[in-house]
Amino acid sequence: MKANYLGLELASPVVVGSSPYTATLPNIERCAAAGAGAVVLKSIFEEQIYRQAASMERMEGYGDAGEYLERYLGDAYKSELLTLVRDASATGIPVIGSINCVGSGDAWIDYATSMQQAGAAALELNLFLLPTDRHAAAQEIEQHYADVVRKVAAAVTIPVSVKLPMRLTNVLAVGDALLARGARGVVLYNRFFEPDIDIEQMSFVGADPFSQPGELRHVLRSTALCSHVLPQLDVAVSTGVHDGAAAVKALLCGASAVEVCSAIHYHGYEVIGQIGRFIDEWAARHGFDSLKAFRGRMDYGSSEGDFYQRVQYMKYFPHGVE
Repeated sequence: MKANYLGLELASPVVVGSSPYTATLPNIERCAAAGAGAVVLKSIFEEQIYRQAASMERMEGYGDAGEYLERYLGDAYKSELLTLVRDASATGIPVIGSINCVGSGDAWIDYATSMQQAGAAALELNLFLLPTDRHAAAQEIEQHYADVVRKVAAAVTIPVSVKLPMRLTNVLAVGDALLARGARGVVLYNRFFEPDIDIEQMSFVGADPFSQPGELRHVLRSTALCSHVLPQLDVAVSTGVHDGAAAVKALLCGASAVEVCSAIHYHGYEVIGQIGRFIDEWAARHGFDSLKAFRGRMDYGSSEGDFYQRVQYMKYFPHGVE
């Protein structure tokens, strides 16, 4: 079933999100063969460049050559990335570049314009600043997001979407600010690296990086709200989509596309086609001949608004628990 996301016509609303499954050309070709509507390339991270440069400086005794190393490693990293963009674009499906923006400089502008020139059909900005300063107000942090989007969107002509963190006070206000600065879409939500603790070794370890099907519940309400209040923004759901039913729920809430990653980890590349076929079969069973015919049927404005607004367990626990 065809979809329109960020002004791009997709053969399917199932997009493979930024992940190891979009980090190499053979993997991207497997995504395309499985029926993906588009792929979001694995994000580029400036920390990787800086950390590698710092490590080489310590180990090799380069002294004050850190700046040269950063530039050299950055150029090598960038060249490899752009080659992937060009090669992946030849697969015939839209390729969306992904930038993990953490710095406040303008380096991302150069990456964004270079990816557009290499053939990227759109860009996805992966934004999150961990609040560690108790004096930094939420508005200040969100303003940084808006500033990054403004700079990137002004530098390119391809559409820009923003992968948002889940921990926002008002996702609608943030979405509105991003729209005003040139964003064409938002992705709900970013999945972070979360630390866990080994209590025997008393050391930090990485928590499970993969989503679970139950996490979809964290996204549906926001999707229904954003798609209704901010119809100019295309919404993609990126958390908890593990099967066709989850994808249909997201589309009914108003999503234009769904991004899958963990589902591929658990079920293989074939899950991409399985989800797409489920959407087609479900739509045919209910008499819908296009995605447009049912997308947003259960968004905030088209269904029971009070159901979306209620956040306490009034229905389930009206008299307390004995």
